Amino acid sequence: MRLLFRCLILLFLLALSAPVQAGNLTLVYHQIGGKGGVTLGLPAETLRRRVLALRARGYRFVTSSQALNAPSGVKTATLRFDDGFESVYREAFPVLQALGVPGTVYPILDLIGQPGHMTQAQLDELRAAGWEIGSHTHTHAALIDLTPGGLSRELDPGGQPLACVAYPFYLQDARVRRAAQQTFACGAGGAFGVRGERYALPGPLASPWDDWLLPLRAASGLDLRVPVLLALGGNILLDLPGAAPATPPLWNPATFELLGSGSLSFGWQAGVRDTRLLVRQQNWVLGLNFLRGRETYSGATLAYHLHPLTLAAGYGTRGPVVGVAAALGGYGEVWGRYLAGTAAVGAEVIPLDYLRLRAEYVLTPSALRSEAQYALPLLPGEGRPLRVLLGFDQGWYAGGTVRLGAHSATLISRLDRPAFGVRIQTLW
Repeated sequence: MRLLFRCLILLFLLALSAPVQAGNLTLVYHQIGGKGGVTLGLPAETLRRRVLALRARGYRFVTSSQALNAPSGVKTATLRFDDGFESVYREAFPVLQALGVPGTVYPILDLIGQPGHMTQAQLDELRAAGWEIGSHTHTHAALIDLTPGGLSRELDPGGQPLACVAYPFYLQDARVRRAAQQTFACGAGGAFGVRGERYALPGPLASPWDDWLLPLRAASGLDLRVPVLLALGGNILLDLPGAAPATPPLWNPATFELLGSGSLSFGWQAGVRDTRLLVRQQNWVLGLNFLRGRETYSGATLAYHLHPLTLAAGYGTRGPVVGVAAALGGYGEVWGRYLAGTAAVGAEVIPLDYLRLRAEYVLTPSALRSEAQYALPLLPGEGRPLRVLLGFDQGWYAGGTVRLGAHSATLISRLDRPAFGVRIQTLW
């Protein structure tokens, strides 16, 4: 039965990663003609060549908000420039103006007019030439770490006519999407996005192989889900022998309020490998959990959100599972779950900017798990990437996290015995 269950999950992942008809093709860049990375050092001539190549394939170039209303069957492409670097005005603008192609600029609002960034007059000139100006927030903060008050400050347009918002580091959740709806016509996220949702638009980063890869990806609908999901499928089949089935720790099967478009995480601690995948489409969330090692568990859940509640049901190696979660007014969510005679209640909240608290109490057998994580006030323009955490799970543990964009790595050390753990997570 377990082998059959794993094979069914693998078939589902393969179907999820199958090519689908692509929508608007978005190309995300930062600087033009600079040095220091794929999206920072793109020569203006390369940009011109890629525009001509896509135009020859029938693509029509539009801005971010125009792509939302493009006629069915029309292939559109959007050039998106994040951060508002002055090189976009100096290098990209003349090339694209000669081609009659508009771009969309998402400046960091507090850096307008600062050295290396565009001035307000330059942004106004771009707008007058048919370009679209959006917001990359005021300070380039990681929005998923903020309270409703912090979100309001970062998303305030300051009286400017800003069309859409590009989420810094591509990080967003249901609270962020709702806050963006109050001000902007759309919200631009990361590589995958959610089809048909204007506040989780896709935005894949450039790659060194874009001269041939992007036209292929746009025509086929293939994206980074394919290698990621196939790797996860292989991880499922590499089952390790274990003892009695366990339950994933700190597990909310009805999560939605603090979820973006998806999440993939791997954890290794005390001989246990913990793999989790969440994929959202509109108000539906598919969740997969796999524990391997001294403890084992395999399960899948499907959740539906109708604000402020989310209901979930699923099945795994311990039998049926049901869950319910309720949003807490923009500060997080509380949840409950029932699995094989065992009930649990928990919460995940953001009471202060950059402070996240998670806790779960299992009723039978009685057990308490909790964790607090705080982002240190260092490198604020990079979203405070350095974090410390303290938790309790049959004993105390501590650790630290480094977040690079939408990816994070956490090292954990037990305080009650010599043991270490690692977590790796990517969000989109």
